[in-house]
Amino acid sequence: MNRVTTEPKYLKMTQAIHTITLGMQTSADDNRTGEHVIELRKLLATHCKGPYSEEVMEFAVVLRIGGNMQEFDTEGCERIRRNRNGKYITVDLAFPSRRWRGVGDEDIRKYLAEVVETGLLCCLQRLQKDKTQVQSSKLMSDFASVKHLFLEPRPNAEK
Repeated sequence: MNRVTTEPKYLKMTQAIHTITLGMQTSADDNRTGEHVIELRKLLATHCKGPYSEEVMEFAVVLRIGGNMQEFDTEGCERIRRNRNGKYITVDLAFPSRRWRGVGDEDIRKYLAEVVETGLLCCLQRLQKDKTQVQSSKLMSDFASVKHLFLEPRPNAEK
């Protein structure tokens, strides 16, 4: 008897697909950043299709968005971690509440694009230090397209 085995559906859904992912930790009082993060996440999924490296399937950017419950007041890359077995690299980035409270959508989007770009550059520096082959220019070119689309003026946006 010949048996054909396939991977379970749940396993296929959880595997990285050579891309940039964007996650966030936020306080309950943050009602300004979510829609922008989701839009940027969709653009990254659509336009940043690797593979960018044989050794890294996923660049996982995690935003720590400050608020009343917990403030993330530093800026720049924190906790860059690489998992060689899982073939991913991840970086934490703070998004202080002063960057989203009392400012317009345009400013939130600009800061969000800048901080994600910073995170990707930090990941690339780490991979360069590890002597990992990465198509850095392709990754950053793809991200530049995302950034351009994300920062295009939007009708009815809060200034």
